[in-house]
Amino acid sequence: MRCLSLKTELSWLIGTLMLLTLLINLSILIVHAGPRIRAEDDTSIHLARELVVTAIGSLQETDDPLPALNRFYESLGKLRHVDVKVLSGNEEAAALPVEASSKSQSSVPGWFVDLVHAAPRKLIVPVVIRGVRYGRIAIVSNPVDELEEIWSDVSWLALVSLLVTSMILGVVLLLVRKSLKPFEGLKRGLADLESGKSNVRIEQRGAAEFRAISAALNSLSETLDRIKTENRSLVDRLIRVQDNERKEIARDLHDEAGPCLFSIRAGVVALSELTNGPRPDFEKIRQNCASVNRASEVLQSLFRALLGRLAPRGLSEFGLREVLKGLINSWQVSRSDVTLALACPHDLSTLDELTALTAFRVVQESLTNIFRHAEADSAQVRVEFGVLPSSSTEQDFEGAPALLIEIEDNGVGIPDHPSLGLGLLGMKERVQALGGAISIGRRAGCGTRVAASLPLPKDEDDDE
Repeated sequence: MRCLSLKTELSWLIGTLMLLTLLINLSILIVHAGPRIRAEDDTSIHLARELVVTAIGSLQETDDPLPALNRFYESLGKLRHVDVKVLSGNEEAAALPVEASSKSQSSVPGWFVDLVHAAPRKLIVPVVIRGVRYGRIAIVSNPVDELEEIWSDVSWLALVSLLVTSMILGVVLLLVRKSLKPFEGLKRGLADLESGKSNVRIEQRGAAEFRAISAALNSLSETLDRIKTENRSLVDRLIRVQDNERKEIARDLHDEAGPCLFSIRAGVVALSELTNGPRPDFEKIRQNCASVNRASEVLQSLFRALLGRLAPRGLSEFGLREVLKGLINSWQVSRSDVTLALACPHDLSTLDELTALTAFRVVQESLTNIFRHAEADSAQVRVEFGVLPSSSTEQDFEGAPALLIEIEDNGVGIPDHPSLGLGLLGMKERVQALGGAISIGRRAGCGTRVAASLPLPKDEDDDE
């Protein structure tokens, strides 16, 4: 079924209401017409009877009443709203065909007469003068004039109402068309947004509701613009991060793995020469073997560190807490001048791999920044379960179970308006990608505080 436009629906609704109002007014007028005609009939018959009785009374003293009585009979034909007939002594008072005569003598349609005309009333007045009966006078109501008056009122009311209704409907249609004109702009704007355009701006005009909708769509367009810009910036930063990681790995391989491999190769060549001689020098062979072993250990440590940077070892096997302990122990070995403390009051082995990896990267990057820039002598790391705060980037996650991460140090503190490097940007984007929130700022007193919250995925039992 084809849907009508809002303008058409409003036009039909207003037109129907006005037509119903007209019909109700006409119905009320027609309903009241019957009692009005009956009241007029009663009055007319009563007046005609009083006239007849008065005339008969005036003839009581007349010696020859017949001439005066005939003149009186002739004058009765001029009465309005009633039909008068003189009956002889033996003639029955037959009903006059009032309805038929009403329809034939007036311009009122027959259906209207049938609709409003009440049954005619009859009244018989005997003519008795000085005890002599001269017949009877039959008075029957004839509301032709009243019917014509009522029909005229109904006709004029219908005509004027139709004209007024047509004028009002025309004005309403113009107002509706003008009021709904902003819909065209909204429709075009939504079509542009659907086609992928984000720089859509809709003119704010019309009623307050249309202005509010236009403002909301403009805000949505601005948000889409900002998201597109942020996505492009994110892609650029990710590419730069990947390039920097590749460069660092290439530099480590060149600076550390290269000499180790050269040392191993030189040791192997020396061993080959020593073993091919007539009298092998076992002391030199042992020295070369030790040199090759040391180079292999350095190379193994290098690859272990590279693998740890790319993907922390043991995260899926031992859980986040054990991996964080290993990370802190490795920093304590290399930087014994900084005291590190780890607090994990809950069992973190149930975390999914993505959440655990993100939490590890947050702690790893924060500790790296502490050792590089903070000039601190102590730092604390706390990881526990809690509730996602209201500052989450995803409003649907607010108040949901979350993993809370907090890293504090007593160093020089982060500047009030810091320029985030690639490490902090990557950490922030990792957290926001999971619908979490992260804040980096000065700690009360001195130092820096990093607080992150990651929403936890619902269990299958919760989903059910």
